[in-house]
Amino acid sequence: MTEEDTEAAETLWVELAKDRPHLDAECTEDEMEQVAAWCQGAMSSVLNATAITIRICMKSKRWWNADIKARRKAVGREKRRRRNSEEAAWAKSEFQKLIRRSKSQMLSDYVQNLRGAEEWRAARYANSRASMTVEALTNREGKQANTAMEEEEMLRPESLPPNDDDQ
Repeated sequence: MTEEDTEAAETLWVELAKDRPHLDAECTEDEMEQVAAWCQGAMSSVLNATAITIRICMKSKRWWNADIKARRKAVGREKRRRRNSEEAAWAKSEFQKLIRRSKSQMLSDYVQNLRGAEEWRAARYANSRASMTVEALTNREGKQANTAMEEEEMLRPESLPPNDDDQ
């Protein structure tokens, strides 16, 4: 923060402190909660006025860390050398694996820390059906269907039984 930002924060804090509720020795629980809410609101308004806001969007790289930064430098070094393309390819593949692991870890942490309505918002990102395995369809004789055509042929007689008039 610059000196101007510090002065602005102090000025805002002084203005907010004028409206602050005061506690004494016989304060109630409700009064304590009011003071705590005031403190939180005051800190939020000071930080909102002085801190740089960060916008999280699809292009934000929240998963980027020091390991990925170092691996990216190694990939760049190998590319510039162009001596051994096999080493460059290996460095690039390791870099991509590290990125996938980091993104997966970030999503896993996010999903584990969800509360209430946030779970429904995250459901479209964490589709369990994509990684789900399903048993093969088996008919009454024990024969398994391996293709979509076999499944259709197996399900048709069970779903649409023939009429008595059909031959």
